[in-house]
Amino acid sequence: MKTIIRYSRYVFFLLLMSCLTILLSNCQKGDVFPNVDDDSDRPEWAGGNTDDNDHIKGNDDSGTTRGGDYGDLYVLLRDADGVPIMTTVDVDLNGEIGDDEYFVQPIDAITGTVIELDQYGEVPESASPIEVDFGRLNIVRSPQSVLDQALEEVMKVIEVGDDFTLDFCGRLSIWNYDLVVTDSLVLTKTIDSPRENMAIYQYLMNYMYEETAENNYQNRLAFLADYQIDPLLLAAGCFSAGSDKTGTVDIDEVVYINGFLDCIGLNPILNEHDYDFNHDNNYYWNFTEPREGDAQFQYNRGVYQDRYIQYLVWDNVYYPVNENGVSEGPVFSVFDIFEGMVDFKGIGSQPQFTYRWADFDHTKVQGFAIAVDDAVQVLDYVHGDSNIIFLTNYQP
Repeated sequence: MKTIIRYSRYVFFLLLMSCLTILLSNCQKGDVFPNVDDDSDRPEWAGGNTDDNDHIKGNDDSGTTRGGDYGDLYVLLRDADGVPIMTTVDVDLNGEIGDDEYFVQPIDAITGTVIELDQYGEVPESASPIEVDFGRLNIVRSPQSVLDQALEEVMKVIEVGDDFTLDFCGRLSIWNYDLVVTDSLVLTKTIDSPRENMAIYQYLMNYMYEETAENNYQNRLAFLADYQIDPLLLAAGCFSAGSDKTGTVDIDEVVYINGFLDCIGLNPILNEHDYDFNHDNNYYWNFTEPREGDAQFQYNRGVYQDRYIQYLVWDNVYYPVNENGVSEGPVFSVFDIFEGMVDFKGIGSQPQFTYRWADFDHTKVQGFAIAVDDAVQVLDYVHGDSNIIFLTNYQP
């Protein structure tokens, strides 16, 4: 009799554990206990609800080089504005040669040349296409509502600012009058949130400072022109703040991010043989003529000549900050440090820009990519060393 009772207990215990397993499994799927925190920033599409994610694209053409969103994987042959240069292939379908189809042209990682596509317009297995790594910039593939919310949050700070400048890597800094203690302008905040920076980037790359029908003829950032802040240089700084600090940025990353964000600008370029998964033609940002009548975008690295940093450790000597917030450490422009214009005696190796100025074109999309990457390198260096101070109002 005792054996039967003991056996019954084991059966009951196993049944109980099975029920708990099923219950917890359903909880994880969101079918049980659905009352989550109302203040959570968890997106609606999280937990597998992919139908609610409007940034997810279909896969009907996935794995092909046909014009479309395939290009968000590979480095491609592009023109001076970043528009893919297409090639035609007489596609062989089931032994029948069809009409010419247009395909993007990936670059081979080993040879640096264009990969010759096979008879189906595919990259052959023997080739080595270069994949583009977006790092934390994948945030831009979240639902548009995420960036919309971020823009509203950051505008609350911007709209009450009294003065505006760019920091050492081109991010927006907001100043306000301190009427209680100093009776002068004080730095209130530098926008450092990747999400908020990419929201500003999206807005600027769509509208710059123009008032258009799309923004109800009320450009929310147009007033920054009064502070001599170039919209595209600010956009480059915002891009750098949203990207990986330790990486590099190239043309393909810039163009793909613009595509993810639907940033086609005020004077877009149509690529009639390039289309998205809805079979609509793709448009690209026009760096040759951002607005009708504009000159091409041209980047000047000299912007870093007026941005100064101070070293608290130089030549193995420590220069502490006193009670007034002042140090006697040496001061140099970011430009002089990164271009090797000084005998470097800071900690570690001397930083440098990824793109050597004389080796690359600094106009159009290449120039914009260099502007972004310069900002990334400066951000990584200054932000990563606590012995370096950015001097916001330094006058040599």
